Amino acid sequence: MVTGERRAGPNELIGVLEVRGDGSCRAAVAERVEVDGRCHIRLARQAWQGKDALETRWWSMVLDGTGKAYTIRNGSCGDTLTTADVPRIVAALQSLRLASPLTMIAVDDGPSVFPWRPVELPPAAP
Repeated sequence: MVTGERRAGPNELIGVLEVRGDGSCRAAVAERVEVDGRCHIRLARQAWQGKDALETRWWSMVLDGTGKAYTIRNGSCGDTLTTADVPRIVAALQSLRLASPLTMIAVDDGPSVFPWRPVELPPAAP
């Protein structure tokens, strides 16, 4: 958890999910009003200074009141988030224990993905 001077403005729990080329991952989390500029990229730079490799990806997170990922998107981090990235993100969120049934991954090349939403089966035929 990154902390800092509290600023005025609306608050929410935000984070940055980092996934490296080898699949290792980590997350930085903070209250939005405690991040300079109140944006994800500044949170990432405050936590880690910069990326250690070209293959490293940063994606923006908004967390719910229980600290679980509510939304994953490219956001201010700027890395494109495609459907091909979803399996790596799912693995990272599970590893970091940030996944919930409400987690949405907003991909840039298709509809949003809800990996943990229960699948509703159609009603049985009479």
